[in-house]
Amino acid sequence: MIGGDGMFINVAVDSETTSEDFQDQDSADTMTPRQVAATIFSRRLADLISESVVSTEDGLTRSLTLYALAQHLELAYPDVPVSQSGLYRLMHGEAIPRLDLIIALARVFDVPPEYFVTGDKES
Repeated sequence: MIGGDGMFINVAVDSETTSEDFQDQDSADTMTPRQVAATIFSRRLADLISESVVSTEDGLTRSLTLYALAQHLELAYPDVPVSQSGLYRLMHGEAIPRLDLIIALARVFDVPPEYFVTGDKES
């Protein structure tokens, strides 16, 4: 849950997903380590965003958007460069994040940083 700028994010993490949910054995053999990392990260980020609800100060709730997440990260972690388009690329597996962004996202969603980089959700 996040506060401070009038926005609160609630996340429910599903602990039933396993590494098999990220890739099947055939595709794992043909993917580079970078592609595997991008796939794991993008699915984890997409899951967290889709499970998140934003509560505003006026009591309304809505789904978390990449724009709102980018704005929050910019305010909460001004030394971590991030943009809406950068988050889009990460969420769609077109890029892999820097370590500072992984740590910032882990803090925002209240998950360990390992959550974004391991194939199982036991982290």
